[in-house]
Amino acid sequence: MEFQLSRVIDQVSREKQIEREVIVGAIEEAMVQAAHRLLGAERQIEAQFNAEIGEVELFEIKRVVDVVADPESEITLEQARADYDPEAEIGDEFLGKLPQKEFGRIGAQAAKQAIIQKVRDAEREIIYNEFKDRKGELFSGIVQRFERRNIIVNLGRTDAILPEREQIPRERYRQ
Repeated sequence: MEFQLSRVIDQVSREKQIEREVIVGAIEEAMVQAAHRLLGAERQIEAQFNAEIGEVELFEIKRVVDVVADPESEITLEQARADYDPEAEIGDEFLGKLPQKEFGRIGAQAAKQAIIQKVRDAEREIIYNEFKDRKGELFSGIVQRFERRNIIVNLGRTDAILPEREQIPRERYRQ
């Protein structure tokens, strides 16, 4: 899988004309959601895409304390100095790398749905920004179909609805 994820991100970015950072952010967020489902929602988990190895790494935020009350999110000062930083102090926070786990079919499906939704939202935002300042302009398009008395017109990257009240009277439209 070396660099395969990077290639997929680049390909989706080119095809959908979405910035690479938006797709990476969607993948990171989906991985955090899947990890929360698997490990528990109360854990503080962060995801970062590592372009060098082409995968998303998961980290858990751990706070340095005197006495550990919650071993999932806290570590002792001695353990922090041994594992992370010899100059660690109480109150510091460290990112501990989580081992790569299989999220299972349900976790993978949830991550996939989250990624698809983020990509669709980004596409919708791009199309909206393209047309928002062009209100009142005339467009040419291809008549796709008729729904009730409205006409669906293809404008290239998106479809538009031409309502009955905005159609020219006695004008005949055909596909």
